Amino acid sequence: MEKFDLGIDIGGTFIKYALIDKQYNIKDKWKIETIKCNTVEEFYNYICLNIKLIDQIDVIGISAPGLIDENSNVKSYAAPNVAIMYGTNINDEIEKRTQKKVSSINDAKSAGLCEFTIGNAKGSKSSAFLIIGTGTGGCICDEKGVVYGKDSFAGEFHNMPFVNDKTGNLDSMGDYASITGLINIYNSQVEISEQVQYGYEVCEKYLNGNEIAELSVNKWIMNIVAELIVITVFYNPEVICIGGGISEEEWFIDKLKKQYKKTCVEYLGADFITTRIDSCKYNNDANILGAVINAHIKL
Repeated sequence: MEKFDLGIDIGGTFIKYALIDKQYNIKDKWKIETIKCNTVEEFYNYICLNIKLIDQIDVIGISAPGLIDENSNVKSYAAPNVAIMYGTNINDEIEKRTQKKVSSINDAKSAGLCEFTIGNAKGSKSSAFLIIGTGTGGCICDEKGVVYGKDSFAGEFHNMPFVNDKTGNLDSMGDYASITGLINIYNSQVEISEQVQYGYEVCEKYLNGNEIAELSVNKWIMNIVAELIVITVFYNPEVICIGGGISEEEWFIDKLKKQYKKTCVEYLGADFITTRIDSCKYNNDANILGAVINAHIKL
């Protein structure tokens, strides 16, 4: 009987599962909707009840949102449907229900570990990862792998601050560089009847030559570049890989690369910067593959 490892990617909208062989090939995958549970027991029962072929599974690797320390303790709240995980130890909860060895990691760190091990950052001595979704996630790696930092907070790029001149408060750069940021930029410039709900709607308008969408995308790209410049200044890695669904769009990566290079010269006066901007090789599978890679390392 063939043995697999199981990857589970817990998200605010869906929980994804994948059976993965020892060469990190995905043999089967499925997903379920993330429902809001009233108790921790109900939430973890729900995850485990949807596991397939438990007898053929060696180890389980899990990626999840929020701040997760190296011992798999959930140290912060995340999306509403998974906020109940706060204060729990993911490994303990899954192990007692499956009788399998389990290792867990933050979702952005998981994606970074995947790309560091088998993806577009493989072989690098320094790399960073910016995952663009509803918010922005992040991860940094050295030649040994993921850098956690003292409080497991290293690479939490969403929280990089800047002073908002209008309010005088500190805002998070990730709020402006995320897909939510793009939607907000566009909606602030159109009538209520023309506002959109999803980022892809703005991108479609941009690709079709809509003037407001073009202005919005250009401003959004600059917001992302601002995050990339900060990463470059404090770490100057060999490569920064961009993840999230938008990273699969060739026009987006090309535009981001050009604006990054231009800004390095115009803002930093640094035409010598060789940090490479690239997309994540494994895109939407990076989280779940990284979770299993992390399980192999830890277990």
